[in-house]
Amino acid sequence: MPKARFVQRAESVDFTPNRDIESGEVVRLGNLIGVAKLPIQAGELGTLALSGVFDLPKTVGLSFPVGSAVYWNSGALSPSGGVLLGLAVKSAPGESSSVRILLNYNGNDSTTDDGGEWQSL
Repeated sequence: MPKARFVQRAESVDFTPNRDIESGEVVRLGNLIGVAKLPIQAGELGTLALSGVFDLPKTVGLSFPVGSAVYWNSGALSPSGGVLLGLAVKSAPGESSSVRILLNYNGNDSTTDDGGEWQSL
């Protein structure tokens, strides 16, 4: 039976882009979402953050209540559709220009409203 070999914690992943990536840019690799914490030049090895709390710009008019899912859909934030980016950790009313999210956290499957159990990613 094949055995897994631990490589690294799931806080970040190595990434070599085919174009320059700006600091703070959201990068989608299939169903994997990451954020570049530093600029990454095309063809150079860099790192994408897979966890953490980030402020991301949103379209004015969209609101995200605390705890709501935030999706990445065609290069923009959305309350549904696309790839799950994370959860809003602070209410973002329609008139705000950003939302604070917990990256790559998909909640829990608990059917009780006991506050949930936070786990390290």
